[in-house]
Amino acid sequence: MKKTIIFLLLLVSMLSATAKTTYIPIYRTYIHIVNGTDTTVASNNIMNMELADDSGVFSVYIEHEDVTKEKVKAIKRAKRAAGWAAFSAVLSAASSAFSNNSLEYMVRSTNTRIASQLAYIYANNAKEEEQLRIDTWIENTSSEELIINDMERGLTWYVRPSQALQLQLNNPDVANLRISDLRNEYIRYVMIAAGNMVYKQEIEWEDDDCWIYGVWGNLGFSEVRVIDHFVRISKTDYSEREMTIEEYKAYKKGMKGNR
Repeated sequence: MKKTIIFLLLLVSMLSATAKTTYIPIYRTYIHIVNGTDTTVASNNIMNMELADDSGVFSVYIEHEDVTKEKVKAIKRAKRAAGWAAFSAVLSAASSAFSNNSLEYMVRSTNTRIASQLAYIYANNAKEEEQLRIDTWIENTSSEELIINDMERGLTWYVRPSQALQLQLNNPDVANLRISDLRNEYIRYVMIAAGNMVYKQEIEWEDDDCWIYGVWGNLGFSEVRVIDHFVRISKTDYSEREMTIEEYKAYKKGMKGNR
């Protein structure tokens, strides 16, 4: 039993060290301002966006949490903790099957139940770590006080001139707001929709400007798999561009030369 456990531990360690991985974000943002029959719309897939009302009375700014290297480390730590907790629960369940008597079985069964519950908590925390924060600010750019109503939750805020209301959205979330002056002579309806996610990706290169990962293909008609080309993901606008192997080598050489 001990030899099996040691072998499994070594196997997990080897698999976790074979490739460099990171987590790449996907952002989606949409703002819709309605003024009677006129509308102003904007959307993008980058980390932040701002849209101002045509009359210059207010502006809406949305910012998604950045996936920094520290955030990637936090996600990986949470994933590792969840993996080890699940592994521990499996081992605990296996040990219960080899109990020598009813008392030992009861103790080990209790440990198995606790280990399974902890594994569930760790797994849930790992998912939470992948959730990126979404903040929005409604800035009053007029010379009068504004009223902001959340039409879904029935909340009301009063925002003074040159000040802003900060709201934290769920992920994903849709907020429907009514914005007006105190006399209700100026009325706008604002819909904000935003969401994000991260996905795990094996990468060959990362710097302050981009991630680069390899796309694999078969070598001729054989089963041997080799990198066919590379894809560069911009950290500015998250656009993707294919790179040949020669382009990748030249880019990597140039970046190393600048260090």
